[in-house]
Formats: sequence, C-alpha cells, structure tokens
Amino acid sequence: MDVPIRQRGRAGMEFLGSVQGYAGGVLQKRAAAEYAAAVPDPPTTLRERRDSVAEALANSSAWRFDRLLTRYVAEEIYVRAIPAAEEVRPAIEEWLEVDEAPGSLTLAPDLTPPDYWHNGFHLTPGGWDGHDLMGVIMQDFGYQYVLAPGGVGAVRTGENLNDQRTLLAMEAPRRDYRRVLEPGVGTGRFALAVSKVFPDAEFVGVDLSAHSLRYAHATAAERGLNWELIQAPAEQTGLPDASVDLVAAYILFHETPPHATEAILREMFRVLEPGGDIVIGDVAPYEHQEAFRAVVLDWETENRGEPYWRSALQLDVPGLLKRIGFVDVEAYGVGPGNYPWANRARKPEQG
Repeated sequence: MDVPIRQRGRAGMEFLGSVQGYAGGVLQKRAAAEYAAAVPDPPTTLRERRDSVAEALANSSAWRFDRLLTRYVAEEIYVRAIPAAEEVRPAIEEWLEVDEAPGSLTLAPDLTPPDYWHNGFHLTPGGWDGHDLMGVIMQDFGYQYVLAPGGVGAVRTGENLNDQRTLLAMEAPRRDYRRVLEPGVGTGRFALAVSKVFPDAEFVGVDLSAHSLRYAHATAAERGLNWELIQAPAEQTGLPDASVDLVAAYILFHETPPHATEAILREMFRVLEPGGDIVIGDVAPYEHQEAFRAVVLDWETENRGEPYWRSALQLDVPGLLKRIGFVDVEAYGVGPGNYPWANRARKPEQG
C-alpha cells in the first residue's frame, strides 16, 4: 500500500530506523569485536555462552547501549506507528475494503485461537489482532521505516528482508508446483516472493490473524494475484488430504511452542500430496551461530517479545520431520550468516 503517512509520523518512524541502524550497525559490531578480543576461544553451550558474554562485556558501554536501544525501538514502534496510522485511517480503511479481487478471503469470527496466540509477539500491544490497522502498522510503518533499514532479530542492519524471502522460495526443488500452501501467511510478505518464483501455481495461505489476512487480501487485489486466504490454525487448516504439492513457511516456527510446531508439521504432512515438498525458512539453530551472535539472538526470548525463540532454536526440526514421515530431509543456511536457515524435505510416494 502507498500509505499517505503524514510528515510527523514518517519522521518519527525514520528516527527509530536510524536508532536501530546505529544499534545494530555500530554498537553491536563494536561489542562483537570486544567479545572476540576478550574470548578468543568461546564456549559452545548456550548457558556457557550467555555467562561468557555477560562476564566479558560487563563493562562494555557498546553492549549495554545496543541492548537498551534495541528494546527501546521494539516498544516505541507502536507508540509512534499507531497514532500515525490513526491520522490516515480513512485512506487505510478504503484500501482494505476490497470489492473485487481474483482471490478470496475466508474469515472465521468464532475461531478460538490456541493458547500461544495470546503471548503478544514482538511486544505488539494486544497481539497481531490488537489493533484493526495492525497490518499497515507493522508492514508499511514498522517494516518499511524501522526494521528494513535498521535490522531486526536475525536480520542484520542493511540486509534486505524481501530478498531473503525470495532466496528461501527458490530453495524449493521444483518450479512446476500446481498448488502452494503457506501456513502463517500473515500480511503476505513471503507470499509475494512465492508468487514471484511460482507465478503459475495456485496459492493458499492460512493464518490466525484476521487483520493480517485483510491486509494480505488487499495486497493481492492491488497486484491482481489469485490468493486463497483462510483464517484457521495451521495445526488444523481444514484443507483436504493431499491437496497441495508444496508447503512453504517463513519465520513461523520461532513463534510457536514445540508441541504446536509438531502439530503444524503433521498437518502439513497430511495436506501434502505424495511426492510433495516442504521448505521452511527461519533462524539457524544456536549450534550454527557464533557464540556472541547466539547470545544476541537468545536475548530476544526475554526482552523482545519472542517467548518461543529459545525453544525453537534448540528444537531438532530435521529429526522431527523424519519422525513425522518426511524423507530427503536437509537443513542448511541459505544466506550470509546462515540466515535464512532452510529445512527442506519431501513426503514419500505412496507405498
């Protein structure tokens, strides 16, 4: 959406982007260098790594201010973005009201979401559906002005979030998929990459957030894309057995507790046709991160609204895929710094 954000709101968001860029691009790099100099042979377990960083950087102003500013920006995004969106509410509501579109949007007003849905991901006030304009607040204000230039989580300052999504979509083994499913489609950022890489495939996206789905539906309508969007838990999509030949998910499974991750993957196995593929993009496990970087990421668990980050980055996803029944399981880094981290597998043919 070409949001007609007013000058005051845009200036406030750009300020946060600059703060985040300074924290990640200057202070964090300085702290990393200090740690490398102090601990040339870092430990390998997460607990030891956390203790090591805390001890080595106890007096580091770069480390303390990097963490302070990162937390400040995470909270302040909503303090500034929500009023900025309210200032232009009529224009946003007009864009969200889709009269005609090649795709479809099916909402479930009586849906009871799973318990983990109520944990306020990313410090979002009230969660993803805590504000009726949250899609625009996060996508057009938060991502565009703050997180894209400043970095967030595993995305380093200066990296392109959208390019990373395209890289992951291209990791699917084939180019002739007929029907693609994305669990946790959200506002449709990864869906755009999937549609670009597989322009002839039907696309189905499921998500728990009604407001995110409305945003994705308006995005699809604006671009003439035939997306089928459904409000449903990824653990129970309601789709028929063997009805898709590719499942593609991006940064979903660090938002779910391990039991939900397993339930979702079992559901994906069910809806995949025999011989179909699954490609998952997320943050690399801790053992594939440098010691300092692992501590930076783990900090998100208690300090930036990522309650399942630690459990997700310690979960044996390849082993879980194998137990469910997938074959040809692979796990590897796609981009610099092992991000995005890909898990790729196939549902075996009948037999």
